[in-house]
Amino acid sequence: MKELRKTKNKTQQQLAVDMFQSREYISKQEGGKRKIPPVSTKYFIEKYNNPWLALEVVNEYVGWGISRLEGPEVEEDNFLLQLLLEDELQKAMNVLANVNLTAKLHDKHSIKIHDIRKSAEIMTGVIHYSTLYLATVCEKYEINWLKIWKDHHQTLYSKRLLN
Repeated sequence: MKELRKTKNKTQQQLAVDMFQSREYISKQEGGKRKIPPVSTKYFIEKYNNPWLALEVVNEYVGWGISRLEGPEVEEDNFLLQLLLEDELQKAMNVLANVNLTAKLHDKHSIKIHDIRKSAEIMTGVIHYSTLYLATVCEKYEINWLKIWKDHHQTLYSKRLLN
């Protein structure tokens, strides 16, 4: 949250006033002494179209989730992210061709369950890189993160995949 606040050239006091919170509470959130509440996350997403705080908060609340790539190999290289995503998608397509989720498995140690487990591991990479790709594209090209997700949910509703 601190990084985002600073990129917007806001002091803790200015942010506190904007969010109807105390400066001390903002300081504790930024210092990790308090969890960032959903209302703060929603504020940043709506006001600044920044998906990164939302992803960080999910990680903070549930202890797992999508982490922004920050290792020495990355260095703001969006092309690398695209290559990683393409590689994971290709692996996923290959492994999914060998998986049949409707088959009844009698042995937990069978080759089929190994294929299913492998597909789950690969899909984790696909989800991770896909989400990073979407967040990067939304931020870089000023595509509204919330609108993308709202439109996606609307599509799911129209296909009767959600109630």
